[in-house]
Amino acid sequence: MKRYVAPAAVILAVCMAVLLGAFERLELGIYDYWFRLRGEQPPGNEIIIVAIDEKSIERIGPLPWPRSVHARLLDVLQDARVVGFDLLFDVQSNPDADTAFSNAVKRHGRVVLASSFMYEQAGDQWHQKLLSPIKPLAAGSSGIGFINMPEDIDGVIRNITAVDINTFKRPYPCLSMAIVLAYEGLNPNYLRLAGPGVLQAGNRVLPVDRSNKMLLNFWGGTNTFETLSYADVLAGNVPPGKFKDKIVLIGNTSPLVKDEFRTPFSSSNLVLSGSPPTPGVEIHASAVKTILDGVPYRRAGTLFNLAVLVCCGVLVTAVVGRRGPWVGLGFVLLLTGGLAAAAGLTWLKARLWLNMAALAALVILLYTTMTLQGFLSAEKERRRTRAMFGRYVSPAVMEELLKNPDLAVLGGQRREVTILFVDIRGFTSYSENKPPEEVVARLNTYLNEMTKLIFQYGGTLDKYLGDGLMAVFGAPLELEGHAAKAVACALKIRQAVEELNSVWQEKGQAPLRVGIGINTGTVLVGNVGSQERMDYTVIGEDVNLASRLEGLTKEYEADIIIGEKTWEKLGEERPGGAVITDLGEARVRGFDKPIRIFGLANNKIGSYQSGNT
Repeated sequence: MKRYVAPAAVILAVCMAVLLGAFERLELGIYDYWFRLRGEQPPGNEIIIVAIDEKSIERIGPLPWPRSVHARLLDVLQDARVVGFDLLFDVQSNPDADTAFSNAVKRHGRVVLASSFMYEQAGDQWHQKLLSPIKPLAAGSSGIGFINMPEDIDGVIRNITAVDINTFKRPYPCLSMAIVLAYEGLNPNYLRLAGPGVLQAGNRVLPVDRSNKMLLNFWGGTNTFETLSYADVLAGNVPPGKFKDKIVLIGNTSPLVKDEFRTPFSSSNLVLSGSPPTPGVEIHASAVKTILDGVPYRRAGTLFNLAVLVCCGVLVTAVVGRRGPWVGLGFVLLLTGGLAAAAGLTWLKARLWLNMAALAALVILLYTTMTLQGFLSAEKERRRTRAMFGRYVSPAVMEELLKNPDLAVLGGQRREVTILFVDIRGFTSYSENKPPEEVVARLNTYLNEMTKLIFQYGGTLDKYLGDGLMAVFGAPLELEGHAAKAVACALKIRQAVEELNSVWQEKGQAPLRVGIGINTGTVLVGNVGSQERMDYTVIGEDVNLASRLEGLTKEYEADIIIGEKTWEKLGEERPGGAVITDLGEARVRGFDKPIRIFGLANNKIGSYQSGNT
């Protein structure tokens, strides 16, 4: 279970980060990217914008214009089904101009005016205040809606507040909602919150969040909706019937007015994307169109997003944890691409906004964590394997173990192996009257040569036994023909001892004689010891028999004795051209029945080589 602690901590940390809003800016950026990836779309022809642009200001004069100008415009727009002003008329102006405008509003009969919320401080308290159109205008209008639009934390407008419930006892509509109500011949009394996240406007049911905000659909950047210059419309420079049954929005588009906002189409690099900030009146047009379509975007709930996070986290943990880093990387790339495609299609087809930034971050963090954890675990295992076997096996076997640590069963396993014991005859008496330095130097020379030969034939040095040693052929790696390789190694040891004796005799030193016992059998292979010290070794009666056979070399005056099981394993094979002599049965201490033993009578060594499987 320890391997899953780190991934679980990563999943929990990402979930907490989501709850704290750490990924919100990234999520907003991805949401905007879906719009830009989809591209601009035609918004239809229901809505026309009459823009107070720079050309109009040059022709009509500097702002604010007399309200009688707006009265003349309303007479031109008499065929429009609804006219909405994204302009605030909350203070009195010239009485004659106000009267002319009020009369024009009444004559038209389908004019929606703008209001605005502001906040003022009274002592330590802040109060919300509504700036409404002057009474003569309000009385003749068919609806009033507030023009305040909430910006997200990155300063981009993606929502409208559909209704306000703080000022009045009933839901008070925003400008676009008031325009849609007037368009359908309804009044604000048809607005009601039908339940958590549900706003009912007549027969329309619209999703809103806890703050009564509704995500908008954006058809493009600036000038996506058909836009006509105020001055051209006022002068009659438009085709007859242009505004018949249309929704007309009137507002500022001149950069001098500073009524521009960032939207998903203008939230990226303005130079590269070519999308300058969008005038507020065009955002209101997008809101009207979104409400008319009746399918605004929705954002998946927090619990749903967290559930998706946890499920993906468990999936990544299960897949990456059981495979190598490259397979895991391929899976992570496929999963991330699949999640992105699913999120994009869900956004496009179902208009449901799923969190993607947190998902991508979780997948990357989990892969990084588990890959690093796997690397550290593998390195720890390599060090453990090197520490366990570095003294006992050849460098070639060591490299194979490091590449495939699972080949070495450290916990314990029964396996057929061949065990070889070597001991120097009379070394104790030899060393009694010799300088310790000479004794140790000679013993090290001997053991060094023996160890090289054991490694050469694929054996494992189990341990040094004073002036003797024990070797195993067939563990920790399986070794094909382990009995033959052990016998070939013994013959080579005998030859090497004779060569060493020749060198020592030339120096005036006494020669050494060795006894070698070899036995094959099924033994217990694994780690043996205490928590403080543990060694890899083999245990079993066949190990004891190999040791006893080495001892029998003294009685039979033979330097190499092998057991019956080794002889059977060899069959017709004779490593190095060895001649095997049947020595009959021998009584062996610790064994009830006599043991059949064999001696090796040939000193010659051929080119028999080791090999691992």
